[in-house]
Amino acid sequence: MKKVLLITLVSLIFIISFPKESRAVSCPSSMDPSSIECLDYLRDQLNKLAKENQSIENQLSDEEYKQLTLSQKLAYIANQIEQTEKVIESLEIEIAAHNIEISILEDNIEEAEDSIALSKQEINQLEDSVSQRVTESYKFSFIGALELFLDSRNFSDILRKTKYLLSTREKDIEQLESYTVMVQDLKEEEEKLSAQKEELQSTRLAMEDQQEELLIEKNNLDEQKSVRQSLLAESKRKAAELETEYLQNVKKLADLDAAIIAYINKYGDQAVNSGYVSSGTWIGRMGNSGLSSGDHLHFSIHDQRMSDICGGNIDILNGHLIQGSGSWLPRASDGWNYPYVYAGTMRLPIAGPLVIMTQNYHHGTAIDLVSYKADHSVNYGAPIYAVMEGTLYKATDGFGGKYAYIRHPNGWTSCYLHLK
Repeated sequence: MKKVLLITLVSLIFIISFPKESRAVSCPSSMDPSSIECLDYLRDQLNKLAKENQSIENQLSDEEYKQLTLSQKLAYIANQIEQTEKVIESLEIEIAAHNIEISILEDNIEEAEDSIALSKQEINQLEDSVSQRVTESYKFSFIGALELFLDSRNFSDILRKTKYLLSTREKDIEQLESYTVMVQDLKEEEEKLSAQKEELQSTRLAMEDQQEELLIEKNNLDEQKSVRQSLLAESKRKAAELETEYLQNVKKLADLDAAIIAYINKYGDQAVNSGYVSSGTWIGRMGNSGLSSGDHLHFSIHDQRMSDICGGNIDILNGHLIQGSGSWLPRASDGWNYPYVYAGTMRLPIAGPLVIMTQNYHHGTAIDLVSYKADHSVNYGAPIYAVMEGTLYKATDGFGGKYAYIRHPNGWTSCYLHLK
């Protein structure tokens, strides 16, 4: 709504900037320009445009909400993309670190495998030496006592050699056992390193899968972002078109207001005085009758709980009419800035093009409204309209103030005081 009010103010400034521009509006040539039919035509056109602009205001509000929603979603998606990119970057670092660890483990495994191969070669050589010594010592163990006696010269050599072989074999066996233990330890180390490598590879694969899933998610988020950016651009384009149409209608409304005032000034007051009226029916003109310090409309609405015809207990400014920003009028002595007033759930009770509230709630919830022209001069004799359908009555109070009041089907009564 703030946006709509801003548009209205901008449009009014636009109109005021070109006060000399010709904006003549007339009835169709088939109508008598002095007939009530012509006035009704102008009023119908005014009401039609007012409804059209109300519809445009609603559409603009929808587009504003849509843009706000899309902007919020885009901000959320952008944050999700940023967080996802950070997780992907973190995973890339972890995967690189795991690759380095796997490379180191592969080197350690290769080194362990080389050590095992070398140890196996040494074991094989030892096994050959041990086997040879076992064979020789076994051979010497079968030399009989007669042979030793007959060959006494070699006895000491044989004995010495046999002892040497036995001693060396024992040492070879001990060394062989030591190598065997070392090979077993190396194999266990190799298996441990292989297990660590498999675990790291498994973790790396899981991270790569997660990274791939995150990349897919990021692509999906990018697509959502692109779609919403497109929708946002389309909404802004549509809003720009609606704003242009709104501005054009505001100019047309000002033209119609001017034409209606010109009709009244030329042909006199032909307002409805009593009976059933519909919303938008012309029921009088803004004046200064009774206790009034200047031309204005005292407007109020009350329900059946209140007997004072022109007093009010319905909050008019609570959406029925809308209080806008402050106008160009100098501030009141108490600092109050006379604000613009716009149609809400009901139409304005007074023609514009500029309607300003000169006094807020008083006499209950009554308000005072003044109509101004685009050039900021008072719109004397501005038409007064019924805000809702109902039965119209007119009267004069004890101070000479002319007023109209309408009994509405919902039990409310609207009052229009200080009529011309």
